[in-house]
Amino acid sequence: MIVLDTNVISEIHARANSERIVAWLNQFQIESLFITTISIGEMYYGLHLLDEGRRKASLLSAFARIEAEFSGRVIGFSMEAARRYGALSAARRAVGRSMETKDAMIAAICLTHGATLATRNTKDFEGLDLKLVNPFEDG
Repeated sequence: MIVLDTNVISEIHARANSERIVAWLNQFQIESLFITTISIGEMYYGLHLLDEGRRKASLLSAFARIEAEFSGRVIGFSMEAARRYGALSAARRAVGRSMETKDAMIAAICLTHGATLATRNTKDFEGLDLKLVNPFEDG
C-alpha cells in the first residue's frame, strides 16, 4: 500500500513533473495506490485560494477527476490514526522536531495502515519508523 502525499497528487496534472510522476505511478497496480482525506482537504484549500477564473475552474475539474480515480481508495483519519497522531506529535515536540499538523496526520494514517508514504518532503517525516519513497528522485 502506497499513500500519495499532497505534493505528489498535485503533480499528477502539473506541467513540470507530471510525466515523471505518471511514469512512476504506472509501475504500481492501481489498487495499491491511496490518498488521504487530509490531502483532499489540502488540495481543495489551495484550489479555493486561487482567484476566480478559467485556471481555477480547470484545476478544480482536474482534481475532481483525480479524486474520482481514487474512489474506494481514500483513507480517512480514524480513531486509531488520531491516537497515533497525538503520540507522534508529542514525541516529535519533545525532541524539538515538531511537524505540521497535516503532515503528522498523514503520517499517522500511514503508520496505522502499514503504508509507504510517497512524498517529495521525506525529511519532514524522518525518524517516524515510516516507510518513505520520493518519486521525484531519479531511480
